[in-house]
Amino acid sequence: MASAKVSFQNIAIKYGLLVGVAHIVYFLVMRVLGLTDIVELSYLSGIFLIIGIVIAISKFKRLNNGLIKYFDGLGIGLITAFTSSLIIALFLVLYVTVLDKTYLEALSASSLFPEGLSVLSMFWIAVAHGTWPGFIIGFIAMQWFKSPEHTMPNQV
Repeated sequence: MASAKVSFQNIAIKYGLLVGVAHIVYFLVMRVLGLTDIVELSYLSGIFLIIGIVIAISKFKRLNNGLIKYFDGLGIGLITAFTSSLIIALFLVLYVTVLDKTYLEALSASSLFPEGLSVLSMFWIAVAHGTWPGFIIGFIAMQWFKSPEHTMPNQV
């Protein structure tokens, strides 16, 4: 594949969709095992986000002949996280409005969410809460993936 046709946005969206599906599968497994009442366990799905972002950055760098711009890596982290968060947020809206209307009440009873949690606020909390770590994960991952010319001034 020619490097001119490689878009960090396309790679980030692809891996964001995969991570979003992984979040949904993890949620459904938790549901089958009866663990959805333990809201804190949902934070373990962050591992999927870390893996997705690292693989996406690695693939983008490989497709660009080993070169990656620092801000492209940050963008990959942010877009991957936003896409996956949007997928799980849309799924949760469907889940609480069609499949299990009591789950929203359980979230509202949790100390991690506000009382009287609405479907809309749950959606936006899921998107925001899933997106901001992507920037941080992208920033951390770029410490390993950045190109050699990204050095500190006066560094030998």
